[in-house]
Amino acid sequence: MKKKTSLQHFLTNAYGFAFFNKLMFLAPVYAIFMQNHGMSDMQLSSLFIILSVGTFMMQIPVTWLTNMIGGKYAMIVGQLLKATGFLLWLFMPNYLGFATGMFLWGIQCAFWNVAFEGLFYDELRARRHYDIYARVLGVRYNVVAAGGALSAMGSLLMFAGYDCITYITIAILGISILFLLRIRTRAKRRNVRGNIRKIHFARLFKTGTKICVQTPCIFLMLVLTLLVSNICYLDDYLSPIAAQIGVPVVFVGFVQFFILGCTVFGQTFAHRFKRVPDWMLFSLICIAGLGYMLFGVFYSIGGLWLLGISYMLFAGIYILLYSRFQDFLPGAYRSVILSLYSIGDNIVYIFTCLLIGLGGTLGSWRFSLLILGAILICIGLWALLFIRDRCTIEHNPNIKRPKTLQHSTNDA
Repeated sequence: MKKKTSLQHFLTNAYGFAFFNKLMFLAPVYAIFMQNHGMSDMQLSSLFIILSVGTFMMQIPVTWLTNMIGGKYAMIVGQLLKATGFLLWLFMPNYLGFATGMFLWGIQCAFWNVAFEGLFYDELRARRHYDIYARVLGVRYNVVAAGGALSAMGSLLMFAGYDCITYITIAILGISILFLLRIRTRAKRRNVRGNIRKIHFARLFKTGTKICVQTPCIFLMLVLTLLVSNICYLDDYLSPIAAQIGVPVVFVGFVQFFILGCTVFGQTFAHRFKRVPDWMLFSLICIAGLGYMLFGVFYSIGGLWLLGISYMLFAGIYILLYSRFQDFLPGAYRSVILSLYSIGDNIVYIFTCLLIGLGGTLGSWRFSLLILGAILICIGLWALLFIRDRCTIEHNPNIKRPKTLQHSTNDA
């Protein structure tokens, strides 16, 4: 009974932290605030790139600090950096202030990836409940989604001014820290006093490349999944796009809420289509890409349903592609290839931001949508012509389906 109480106490506070970390009323309005203070479309894209670069570059220092002070206190450091970044935007509303704030936010994202993910699993294991990790992870994702949905309502507070929204967001970050402080850690922290052993990126790439050469389907599905998941990603630009098509600033959050609902719907029911043939899945990439282009053509409030349907399709397509990619990964090298995937994810996202910024410099975000839609259609056609059905388990009898796949599917 004591263990159960301890587990419930930990999960309640971990879920509480995850919810209030995601509850950010600045989310639907900060991009518009930046543009109102002179940021061009390309500059806005460069700021999103800086956030991604901050996350990528600071992984090793963040890991070192996490091992030194523990995941709980490392996350508190991350929250304080995030709050500092938001204050910089308020008191230093120029490119340098925005860039510095984005970089600090990127570091906080690195703390989430390293410290919180590690803390979440290690504490379950310390309580002898690591067997329920997949189930509680699903609950955590739903809690985070709820926080993101509520964040979309932040635009309704614009009557109080951007300053007020910033202070409310920082206060909410303070609440998230309180939940962290309430967590009673049981996992034994490794006593690390020296520098972290340097990661051999050259060896990592060499090993990953060798595996991809031996199993081309790993490389093909890795590339396809990365391209589709990132090139269709417009979340950071939804507010400026909504404002440009005529949505009042106070209501731009509803556009984010609508798109989030479409995403959740696509993710929720994706597993029901896990057995669709590859040619159909690749064709859906083309259809969803065409939806982006059509929204760019009409580019109006009435055309948002096209963007919503495309987002729903891409959400489901990503789930199906990623699960098929995982099917091909040999268990002994899964972490190596997933590390390569993480690196590629940042690189492709940066490339996507540059494309969107390029479209914006042509005079409207609609050109960004036209460019992304055309590229997505080309990606779908490439998959239809060159991947076809060669990357299925049935056509690769030497690839064994992981034993845990059935459990993962059920959890999804």
